[in-house]
Amino acid sequence: MKKKFFSAVFILSWFLLVSPSIWAQALDKIVEGAKKEGRVRLGITLRWEVAGKPSGKKLAEAFQAHYPFIKVDFERVGGTREREKVFTEIAAGKVPYDVTVMTVTQIPNMLKANIAEKVDWRALGIQPQDIGAQSLGVNYQHVVFGITYNKSLMSDDIARKMAWEDCADPKWKRRVAMNDTPIHLEILWQPHVWGGDKTLAHARKLAANQTIFERSGEDATQKVALGEYVMSCGDVHKNYLEETTFKGAATLGFVLPEPVPTNTRGVVYIPRGAQYPNAARLWIVWSLSEEAQALLDAIDFTGNPALLATASGKMAKGKKLVRYEPEWELKAQDIRKEILEATGLPIVR
Repeated sequence: MKKKFFSAVFILSWFLLVSPSIWAQALDKIVEGAKKEGRVRLGITLRWEVAGKPSGKKLAEAFQAHYPFIKVDFERVGGTREREKVFTEIAAGKVPYDVTVMTVTQIPNMLKANIAEKVDWRALGIQPQDIGAQSLGVNYQHVVFGITYNKSLMSDDIARKMAWEDCADPKWKRRVAMNDTPIHLEILWQPHVWGGDKTLAHARKLAANQTIFERSGEDATQKVALGEYVMSCGDVHKNYLEETTFKGAATLGFVLPEPVPTNTRGVVYIPRGAQYPNAARLWIVWSLSEEAQALLDAIDFTGNPALLATASGKMAKGKKLVRYEPEWELKAQDIRKEILEATGLPIVR
């Protein structure tokens, strides 16, 4: 037993001490390759500027401060339609970007078409939870789900004690909003979180409570600010921050009931046949660093909630985070259908 114990301690010590060295060596090789390439072409979700203020530009400049030998070409690839267009181009042999973004629903087709470069992200020091499904890419933008409430209609003391179940409390009947794509409930539905039975029972209570479903989470947040609803359950922290930061909505508060559902906003990957693959790897590894995530959070409110450097990370400190696991996220449409059927397929505003 003693031999096994000391053997385990030795292996763990070796892993902790040597692995960072291995990661550093692997990264050094990529840096050398990137120096020869001298350029990286990005097609990601961020805008270069928002309302005349730097957004993606800040991220690119921070990267170039570390790696001045790489020129960054930046374009926005936004919603599903743009991502599908990029997918079609890459499948046809035209590769416009070295780093671009996919939606989870594209993964099966991407695997069939074999258009994403397979990279051993762990060997580059990327944590397993930040690696996308099938290791095709990494998650670098995050969303956190909580409850946005109107402080004139609900006290901060009550809000701080809110649990997800309270969204269906009869005292809030017809005064609760929710997005018609309730991703937070999909995450709670997973067997290792609430499970299907508890989630569907909660959905039926939401229906009985005449919860109002909105087509837009942003619209729901704005209506809470105006006092049309007491709260929006399953709201995205980013929506709350945009309302309070850019529009000065002083009436809003935000809380994170446990468990705290989190999700990603697409997966960034390297297309097969990328012109500058080493620079692409370097960008992706850097984009997950604490520095880059803190900057991303400051400009887009989508930093990693597992890091204290982000606003959501500070709020979530000490709380249990639960994320959409890849195997269940691929079944999101079926899970969502179950949940919406349990609500009686509500009228959506």
